[in-house]
Amino acid sequence: MNKQKWLSYAAENGFENFEIYQSLSRERTISWYEGKMDTFVTSRVLGTALRGMTEGKMAIMATEDADDANMEKIISAMKAQAAAITSDDAGEILAPGKNEEVRTERCWKRPSQEEIETFLKKTEQAILAFDSRIIQVTDLEWSEETVQTEITNSRGMEVRNERTMQVLVAGAAAQDGTEVKNDYSFEPVEDINAFDADAFVKELCEGVLEKLGASPIPSGTYPVILEKKAMTALFTAFSGMFSGDLIGKGISPLKNSLDKEVFSSCVTVIDDPQNPKAPAVYNYDDEGHPAYRKTVVENGVFRTILHSTKSASRMNAESTGSGFKGSYSDAVSARPCNMSIEPGEKSLEELYAEMKDGLVITTFQGLHAGIDTVTTDFSLQCSGYLVKDGKKDRSVTLITAAGNFLDLMKHVRCIGSDREWKLRSITCPSILFEGIAVSGE
Repeated sequence: MNKQKWLSYAAENGFENFEIYQSLSRERTISWYEGKMDTFVTSRVLGTALRGMTEGKMAIMATEDADDANMEKIISAMKAQAAAITSDDAGEILAPGKNEEVRTERCWKRPSQEEIETFLKKTEQAILAFDSRIIQVTDLEWSEETVQTEITNSRGMEVRNERTMQVLVAGAAAQDGTEVKNDYSFEPVEDINAFDADAFVKELCEGVLEKLGASPIPSGTYPVILEKKAMTALFTAFSGMFSGDLIGKGISPLKNSLDKEVFSSCVTVIDDPQNPKAPAVYNYDDEGHPAYRKTVVENGVFRTILHSTKSASRMNAESTGSGFKGSYSDAVSARPCNMSIEPGEKSLEELYAEMKDGLVITTFQGLHAGIDTVTTDFSLQCSGYLVKDGKKDRSVTLITAAGNFLDLMKHVRCIGSDREWKLRSITCPSILFEGIAVSGE
């Protein structure tokens, strides 16, 4: 694709401003089953999203076939699309902005296929050898992806982001008598030869073995620790509340809450696309706006609405560099990127001691259906374990935790120190809350 040719042709055909967004994704996935490679998949996808402004209307088109031979046809179709648009909510094609670019601390070393196969074989053997109750490796996969995005426009912008991820995913089944339980784990792997596979296998196998013999607990209200994975999942499910898109439309629970206390005073939330410790660093958002660190919630007070250019325009505000796409063909929306609740100083074991007696929730199910993002009410099946006298006790399953997320976040007793950046762009440490309503036996 000759980008300058496209920009010139768009200008000749009445587009005052024109943008070319390209995403090149390369993937390789190898799965392993019962001692041999099960599947091997590679892919290379170059996707192009085009935006053009003409007479106050923004035409948008996405394609995987942005060849110069198709230029006239595509731009003609965009011109016709613009003529049919009746909305005045056009958005904006930005002039270039300067940013101090940051590089990730991750150092990814791409292994050979032979190294991956040897690695998966040894991992499978280690899982099966961990305990006689481990009866099957249900899932074992190596997956890697590199994504490069570039934005070029007629106003002189030329910016790019790049991210890489390599991850090991494994699942195991354990049996005790007639009871069978499953669990899975995943871990980023920067260097396959330096990876602590023993620790990974131990975490996976102990997790599935702990599920054996689990049972419900009596219904009631319990002091509760949301373990980091469960806390991250729940916080992520409600993270749209910070979006200027939803706040501007009046459907966020935080509408009219800027500079008001919304969480406990010990809670601070940071959104930092340039965090070098996160899975990926974004120096620019998907509109080309410089990305930067923002304090979204400061000591419980809501300080920053996350804005794209469109949501900012609706609310007479400035973009916060938070306009991101899910994929190249998606529309830009205001969303978190490398958002986290700031950690405290106590380990998970110290949170046990602080709680003394209560419940630790490790997993939520049904997050797609059991929450209301407007009211922040939730009712979710979950599992975990009890803590007695500050020590980990028996496993718990088949219980339902219910409450209101905003109310829960106003009743934080202590925040743990165990925050980790793994695969997701949102992460939390374990958090001890005053109480949560549980339906059990």
